Amino acid sequence: MSTLPVTEEDLMAFRVRLVDALGEGYEVEVNKEVSALFGMVKETFDLVIFYRGDAICGVEYKYKVGGPLFFDRFQDLRIDRLKKVGLKYGVVYYSEKQGLYFWSKGSNKFETFSFDDMITAIKGNQSCGARLTPFEVAAKFSTFMTDGFIDEVQGNEIADIQALFTDENLVYDEKSAAMWLRQEAEDRLFKILLHHQDKEMELKQVCRYTSLNSLFLTMRDGNQVMCSITCMNDKGETSYSDKYVGYGAFSNSANAIKENNDCFILSCCNLAMEDNLTMWRLYGNDGKGVCLVYDVDADKIDDKEFFLAPVSYGQRMDVHPALDLIRGIRHWRQSGWSFELKRWYIWKHFFKSHLFKEEQEVRLLFIWTEESKDKTEWIMDSTNNIVSRICKFPVKDRRLPLILSKAIIGPKCSEQGSNVDQFNYMNLRQKTMDASPFKTAVKASKIEDYR
Repeated sequence: MSTLPVTEEDLMAFRVRLVDALGEGYEVEVNKEVSALFGMVKETFDLVIFYRGDAICGVEYKYKVGGPLFFDRFQDLRIDRLKKVGLKYGVVYYSEKQGLYFWSKGSNKFETFSFDDMITAIKGNQSCGARLTPFEVAAKFSTFMTDGFIDEVQGNEIADIQALFTDENLVYDEKSAAMWLRQEAEDRLFKILLHHQDKEMELKQVCRYTSLNSLFLTMRDGNQVMCSITCMNDKGETSYSDKYVGYGAFSNSANAIKENNDCFILSCCNLAMEDNLTMWRLYGNDGKGVCLVYDVDADKIDDKEFFLAPVSYGQRMDVHPALDLIRGIRHWRQSGWSFELKRWYIWKHFFKSHLFKEEQEVRLLFIWTEESKDKTEWIMDSTNNIVSRICKFPVKDRRLPLILSKAIIGPKCSEQGSNVDQFNYMNLRQKTMDASPFKTAVKASKIEDYR
């Protein structure tokens, strides 16, 4: 028998309300015992909802809310009771004012539901209530915009985010109790978070620091190489965004491994960092390498294969306003509904810790698919000593959105003057960069006091 503190009057009033709302085919019985297969396990609930003779939902009726911690402490026991007897739904009901908690099979927790949303879920044979309107979703997104986020963006950018939530852009799936933005709208959301619309005019050129041998191989073989993200020298970069928002950063699933090997990256920086002392020290082989300058062909940035955007950096440890917004979205559930970011696996690579803010990084991402005709091969990466995948793009095909236009030989490069002459002569023969005897593409660094 149930030992829950209920009164017959309260219980019968709630039963009548359920019967009226559920309608034909449903029955609601009081203090009913439900048994599992063959009657081996039995549980008694204050109310049991039946549909065409089959028990589908057990209801516990209580007078007082013990607080969120009290409720969380015992919800596993409640769910276990429901699972034991094979019920699809469970309800803990306090009162109209105090709240109603709803559980559906496959979930690991009760969630706050309205009465109407509970009825919608049960009658629709689903785990969510009525669809949230685009206006309601946009309003919820606004609640995740922290003061730091608002300080970073402009008023029109917040309005642009809210404007993305329309009947046309928002997709609902009752089967999975999830909703998401259509691809173009979600890409636009991430571009706003990355301030792409403000900086794209500045991205007419970018630069990249690498070894002198990389320039040599590019000119000799005629290929621009992009490495998969497994080649990245800072392994923490690949998990930073996932870890911050709680997306399973260290998952080693087959799908995660495939994503890592199908995602290729070229790490560049804002042109303002050209021939920069700090960048030479960090990424230019301590001044012995080369700074490559690329022209950006915006027509080839299609957001299907190629993605180019400036990196978003955190403000300080554990404070990254753009990712705070994503984290809020990631963990939000309302009336059973959750919001999914279908393109997260791409755009998550454009967020980094505040520790790297001085780099002013701009990233080019290439997503390889089975339909791609671009050549890939495997290497043993000497930096990380790990087998990695690379993708080669013939320079003369100009398929990449980045076109190599200039190279600057590092200030500590041995035989700097001779190397400038030799690379320029090699370039005239190989035609890797546009140049002529009167307009050379390879120059020497202007830094003279490198220490």
